[in-house]
Amino acid sequence: MMQNRKVTASDVAEVAGVSRSSVSRAFTEGASIHPNKQQKILDAAKQLGYQPNFFARTLSTPNQKKRSNIVAILVSDLSNPYESYLFEALSSALQGHGKQPMLLNVKQADDLDEAILQLSGYQIDGVVAVVGSLPAEHFHQCLKLSLPLITLGRSDAAGLIPSVQTDNQLAGEMAAKYLLSLNLTRLGFLAGRGDGQASNERYQGFKRYLMAAGYPEPVCLSAGSYRYQAGFEAALQHQQQLQSLDGLFCAADSLALGVMDCCRQALNIAVSEQLRIVGCDDIPMAGWEGYQLTTLAQPVNRIAQQVITLLEGIWAQSENQPNLIKLEPELVVRKSA
Repeated sequence: MMQNRKVTASDVAEVAGVSRSSVSRAFTEGASIHPNKQQKILDAAKQLGYQPNFFARTLSTPNQKKRSNIVAILVSDLSNPYESYLFEALSSALQGHGKQPMLLNVKQADDLDEAILQLSGYQIDGVVAVVGSLPAEHFHQCLKLSLPLITLGRSDAAGLIPSVQTDNQLAGEMAAKYLLSLNLTRLGFLAGRGDGQASNERYQGFKRYLMAAGYPEPVCLSAGSYRYQAGFEAALQHQQQLQSLDGLFCAADSLALGVMDCCRQALNIAVSEQLRIVGCDDIPMAGWEGYQLTTLAQPVNRIAQQVITLLEGIWAQSENQPNLIKLEPELVVRKSA
């Protein structure tokens, strides 16, 4: 017979032959309880299918030091493979430190305002915003609500919000240096969003290195977003310019993959023989056999660990917290260049 009534802590206490408070202590980290008694309670809970409501318990606890262990992750574009890849790394790191990630999909500034209002109704331990397409200033409301906040993908010009970034200008410089090492001289750059901080900084680094080495400015093409389809369509639109290039640096791997498929399927451009292509991010698809994309890898696991370190510093009210952490990318050479 199916059980319609939800199992309570009192049910567990009755089966285990202990008090209701003992059940609470058994599921409270650091609480004083004999190991044998705790195991007896856990066995009873497993037998009954009991699931403690940690969130409700936290809300009812007057102790301000009590934490919910919930960290919200705001993502602006889950269709971007990099953001999905980064979310996986962040959520794994948080769970490894006893935190529970909460995902909110935020595409526009209006969505962000609503999401922040929703978060204000929860006892959130922290907010990690993966929002390269939204101005960091939009997140100042989090600070007014005393929500610990860290941004990824876009830094705060006012310096109020801690941020972890890959050094995007260095990524551009490394891409230029590598393409020049292949004796390529007719180079181009495919940009993502026009207001994308990462895309703009990667172009600046790419352009600066080329000009410092005595080469002309790269041909700058625009896709308008970081999506695969945008890369495919940009290659179609700018096919004459692509035909004149021997090297192309794309602001994101997803763009590069779209360009590669367009070159093969529609433009009859031989990738790696006629046109060398370099991406940026090192999403899992970049290593697929059908692409083997040379790219500048973002250190997603190190980014996730730095987020944990910053959050712990905020919770401990450390006075020596850095406002901006920049991590070096890594060149990953494959067959596309």
